[in-house]
Amino acid sequence: MTTAKKAVWKKHPLPKAGDYVNSVGISGDGQKVIGGTYFYDYSKNANHNTTSAPLIDVGTFLWNAKGKLLWQDKFQATEGVYWVALSRNGAHAAACGLMNHASGFIFAYDAAAGTKQLTFNTIVRVNMVALSGNGTYLVAGAAAVYLFKRTGSNWSAPQSIACAAGDHIVAVAISDDGQWIVAGTYLGVVLLIKNTNGTLGAPVSWQQPGGTIHWVAMAADGSGFVAGANSAKVFYFSIAGFPGTPVPAWTATLTSCTRCGAVAVSGDGSLVSAVGNNGTAGKAFLFSNQGNAGQQLWAKATTRNPNSTSLDAAGQFVSVSDGYPDGTQGDFYLFDAAGNLKWSYQTTNMSWPMQISSDGSAIAAGSDDGHIYYFT
Repeated sequence: MTTAKKAVWKKHPLPKAGDYVNSVGISGDGQKVIGGTYFYDYSKNANHNTTSAPLIDVGTFLWNAKGKLLWQDKFQATEGVYWVALSRNGAHAAACGLMNHASGFIFAYDAAAGTKQLTFNTIVRVNMVALSGNGTYLVAGAAAVYLFKRTGSNWSAPQSIACAAGDHIVAVAISDDGQWIVAGTYLGVVLLIKNTNGTLGAPVSWQQPGGTIHWVAMAADGSGFVAGANSAKVFYFSIAGFPGTPVPAWTATLTSCTRCGAVAVSGDGSLVSAVGNNGTAGKAFLFSNQGNAGQQLWAKATTRNPNSTSLDAAGQFVSVSDGYPDGTQGDFYLFDAAGNLKWSYQTTNMSWPMQISSDGSAIAAGSDDGHIYYFT
């Protein structure tokens, strides 16, 4: 039997800014939550002129499990914080996005004090950041893959690998030990890069025929990674096999779906979740990784187009968020590993991020209603 869930707490960090929450992060033990605020005016009369787009109040915010705001980094930008990350141990944080038309940014913070330790600018929006388990490595994706190494409170200058002309990084992920990095691009390229003590090796690549990689996820133990594509396909890659034979270990099609919007993988790579659009509704899937095949365990309907999914390390739970278009209601869902819907929660606008802590104890979520939500 499912029930409507109540949030332990919800916060609206900038209620006067008309902000969206595009990304959240949660520590491995569920005791810290990070969120960033972002805005893009989708109305027909919006001003997106590169020299006169209005500045808005945005920021990065971090709370404890009781909902106490521990610190905030507020600033003005034309769009703001597109993505955030929190290391598994909760000690380090990162954010990225667009400051103005010609200045993307990457920030790194001491998560205890909120001290900003790194500021790096790019000439385009930075779409995603990820941190290794103890926060020694930060990877980011924009027109290139960037890798920063932390020593104490100091961050190195980045190692980088540029995309091909006309392409850009959509999503990045990193193994818990920081040794393996995966990136997916707008033109459908999957890149696997080995990190040796802060130095990037030559990338090994695979090209999806005909379209964008929307999301990538890396098993925490570095055994494999998964990519979700606009072809409504899920691709699983074994790190042991991919560099020698750069093809997916297996491919799964999301039945009746027109795209795969997001993917997630359990800590040991044994389970993969994915979400896809099915008309104006959606579907959530769970697959068992059989090595050379993905066995579909179940598929469940969502009310609206789904936007994210996550798994805890052991694969006990699957989260899904949905909602589209802007201005319509969204939902958060929690399924167990058997596909039973444990609970759902409705928001007043479409909802994007929903992340389970690796120990399965708590969930952070965000919505275009401007709120951050915390569930246990």
